[in-house]
Amino acid sequence: MAELQMLLEEEIPAARSALLDSFTNLERVAEYCESNYVQ
Repeated sequence: MAELQMLLEEEIPAARSALLDSFTNLERVAEYCESNYVQ
């Protein structure tokens, strides 16, 4: 049970945050590519 609690309280929120950061960064890369390379 301690493992599950650690997952729920620490690891899952940290991984979710990392995914959101990656998503935001990929959106920025896509916008940059569209504005600089797609014409």
